[in-house]
Formats: sequence, structure tokens, C-alpha cells
Amino acid sequence: MKQSTISNLVLSPFNDRTIVLELGREKSFKAKQEIINYLREQQAHISYILTASTDYVLTTENVDSYKIRRAKQLGIPIVNIEYVYEYRRLSSGQSLIDINKFIIKSVEDQENFIKTGTIPVAESRVNSIKINKFDLNKIKLWNSDDVDLPRFDDSTHCEIGKWAIFKEINDNSNVFFVLELQIIPEQYYDQTTSDYRLRFRYEKQQQDKNILIQYAFGNDPNEQQQLFASYYYRLSSMPRIIRIRDKLPNQFGSQLLLRSLFTHRIDTQILDENVCQLIESLWLESVGDLNKILSISPESITLKTIIEAEAVLLKLKSTHDPAAALHFYSLIPHRPQYTIDLIKNRRVLIEKIDLCQMLRDMLTVNELTNWNVKAPIEAKYRALKCYIETIASSTSEYKNIAKLIQSST
Repeated sequence: MKQSTISNLVLSPFNDRTIVLELGREKSFKAKQEIINYLREQQAHISYILTASTDYVLTTENVDSYKIRRAKQLGIPIVNIEYVYEYRRLSSGQSLIDINKFIIKSVEDQENFIKTGTIPVAESRVNSIKINKFDLNKIKLWNSDDVDLPRFDDSTHCEIGKWAIFKEINDNSNVFFVLELQIIPEQYYDQTTSDYRLRFRYEKQQQDKNILIQYAFGNDPNEQQQLFASYYYRLSSMPRIIRIRDKLPNQFGSQLLLRSLFTHRIDTQILDENVCQLIESLWLESVGDLNKILSISPESITLKTIIEAEAVLLKLKSTHDPAAALHFYSLIPHRPQYTIDLIKNRRVLIEKIDLCQMLRDMLTVNELTNWNVKAPIEAKYRALKCYIETIASSTSEYKNIAKLIQSST
């Protein structure tokens, strides 16, 4: 029985694949969880963030969302969720199902799938694609400290399209290489803040903290991808250089990449019992505080109201307008003992901004769980936006922390 399970995992088309789920409302929360659990059993990586490294987007009929449109732009296969059900129904020894028959490419393909259960595979389309070749030696590389460095706004809607981290295996050195392809989606591109939509980033960091960072800019995806591929091939073919995927260092790469890796780490982490108990206690304490402070149920406050309340607080921070304080308390009603003068007490003003963030997080969890009263621990964990792990009691780190806690009590 054990050998059969291992064999199925090896043959599974989901094995070691990064998958994003974009399922319609017709799928219940329980059905979605069953799909996620099954895919994880097949050794798939479930991600809540769509990047160019995503392998498949699994969806239901008639879903039109930003992720679906973005997947089409990046050329990521959009697969009908029926493929998962068909594969699951396969008995031992049956031949695998062709995934291409379940890839949704157009409205016509969608309608065809509903009628026939399959989508025609047009192999000629793939063969007819022509990739323009570029002279990579003519692409200008900029040093990070160049005074004429082109503008590129990576602080708002910028995304990581591709990335790779390499390490030199040598006892006498500690050298890392980081490659990134950064993308500003077309709908967010603003020529007043960015000169280009695409940026290639190369970083080399040595043990003595000597850092080299270079950039290449452009608006042609093929050019930037070929540049990325050339650097990737050059590094991967060098002796004593390996690509690292696990236990990634948190001091290399751009802030954009670090945020993306951090989010992915949270989304894919398997929580143990101790971490779950801590998250549950933190969440219950926070929700309890909200019920104590507010005169209405936190669940009744909408995202629109929270956004308006945040805007009022920011206005109050700069104008000291008493009318703005009254407006805030009308949007987020408080119990009398917690209705404090926000003009005289600036510390409480900051606390109210944090309160709005807490309400946002609660709303996020409720939306992730279809307003299920018993929200899963994973959703609460993602809302906390932090990484928590258990430290073994036998480690020196655990003992040092225990001593610190004991000395402070």
C-alpha cells in the first residue's frame, strides 16, 4: 500500500507544482478545502499569490478576475478544476489524462468544455510562436548608485515575475547571486513615476559584505526574459555554484523579493499544534478587545467604512479638526468609556489607526472563509502577517529565550 502511494506521487502531474486556485462562489468552503488538501497530498504547492513562476491556475467556469487576466498576460495555463476531479477518479493502472484538454484559452474553449467536457488541443499554435532574438551585449546595465538611474516605482503595484538565488559552495567563501525580473502591470504603469515597466536586477554579495547591484530596464518582455535566462544559464553552469530554494537567506535580494518570499512562506507553511494554539489565543484576545471597545459588532463594519475611517484619521493627524474626530466615532462607534479626545491625545490617535488595521484583518479572514464562524487557523495566521515557528527545547536559542523570560518575571 505504501509503495502504491509513493508511485502515485511520482506520477502525479501536481507533484512539486505551484498552483493558484481561483474558484467561483458555486464552490463551497468545504469543497475548496477538500481540493486544497488533495493537491497537498499530491505534493503540490498551493500559493495565494500569482507570479510568473506559478505553474497552473485552477478555476471554475465563468470566473473573470484579476488573477485570471494576469495569468493570461504571463502565459500561465488556466486549467478547469474538472481536471482535478477526473484525475482523482483514475484507478490504478489507467493512463494519465491529457491536461491540455482542460486548459481554458478563450470564451469559445470555455463553451466547448461545457458542451463536450474537453477543449480541442491546437498544437500548431505553440509551434507558430516566434521569439525575437536580441543582442544581449547591447543592453545597457546600470549600477545601483548611478546618478542617472532610470525611475522605477517598485513600492506599490510592482510584482516579481521570475527570481533565482544561487550560492557558491566553497569552505573559504560565502558568495550569493540573486536574479530578479520585476514587473509593473500595465494597468498600474504610470509614466510620471516610472520610465519603464520592466526591470532586471542582478545582485552579487560576498562574505565581506561587498555588494554589487546592477539593473537593466525595458518594456519588451521577451528581451528581459532572455536577459534573465542568459544570467541564469551562466550561473547554473559555473562550477561549485548551486541554486538554493529552501531556507532562503533574508538579507539578499530586493525588498520586493523579500516581501514576496515572506508572503509565500506564510501561505505554504504547515502549522504545528503549538503555533495553532498561540494564533488562536492571540486572535481571541484581539476579538475580545474589539467587542469591549466598540458599541457595535465588528463583523457589521464594511471595508468601505474602514477605508473612510482611516482617511478621516489621517486628516485628523494633520489638521486637528474636531469635526473629523466626531466623524470617525460616527463611522466606528465606540462605547462611551473608550470615546477619547483624539486631538489632545495623539497616542490614542495612533491606536485608532491600528484598530482600523485590526478590523481590516478580521474582514480579510471572514472573506477568505466565506464568513464561516469557525474560521480556519491558516486564515487567521495569514491575517497576522507574521512568521511563527516552533523552536526545539533542546536548542541553545530556546534556552536563551527561556532565561530571558524567567529573568523578566
